[in-house]
Amino acid sequence: MTEITRAQMETLLHLQQIEIQKTGAQKSLDAVAEKIADLDKELNAFSKSIEQERQTLAALQARYNDSEEQIRVNTVLIEKTEEKRRAVKTNREYQSLLKEEEQLRARKSQIEDEMIECMTEMESLSQRINAREEEHRQLEDQVTSDKQTVTQNASESETRFSDLSREVKAVEADLAPELLKAYIKVKRMCPDSKALAPVRNSICMGCHMNIPPQMYNELQRYDSLKLCPFCNRILYWDKS
Repeated sequence: MTEITRAQMETLLHLQQIEIQKTGAQKSLDAVAEKIADLDKELNAFSKSIEQERQTLAALQARYNDSEEQIRVNTVLIEKTEEKRRAVKTNREYQSLLKEEEQLRARKSQIEDEMIECMTEMESLSQRINAREEEHRQLEDQVTSDKQTVTQNASESETRFSDLSREVKAVEADLAPELLKAYIKVKRMCPDSKALAPVRNSICMGCHMNIPPQMYNELQRYDSLKLCPFCNRILYWDKS
């Protein structure tokens, strides 16, 4: 049976409190990389959406340019048809060329309408891209600021973690080797890494089970290390 005094139990409690704080500092450090990755992901997603809109604008511009070329070719064909129509000698040929010219002019009018529609889309999309690019610049500035804050917090957490690590070693040095060994063994078996659990009104607050009355009485004497028969945590009497 491992002996323990009230002072030693208080040292164990102090050790556990420091280790809980150390775990919190470690979690803060672990969250830094994830937070920075999330910020980069958000910015990259925004950049990608703008790039997709730029590609759409480029496709509209290409379509507009193609329509301009069609208008040029169509105009040449209309002029040639007019020349042919003026030179024909029969009414049949004249009517045929007149019909062809009308079809060319109708096609030209259709292409011009499509160009107007395309230009309207281009202007609207161009304005949207400009607005989104301004939003992107603002988001980029915000992400840079957030990264600086995260990095600063990480630096503070690193310092805190180092300080707590030194404090853990100092407290461990004050414990009897057998007590420290028992503490580490129990801590490894606990899912939350909390080796010590208070007992209030005969109830282990680690697993919320009633401990035997005799054990509860012995806890109050601080004469030996007691483990919960249900969760195997080191028990201590909490008289508050």
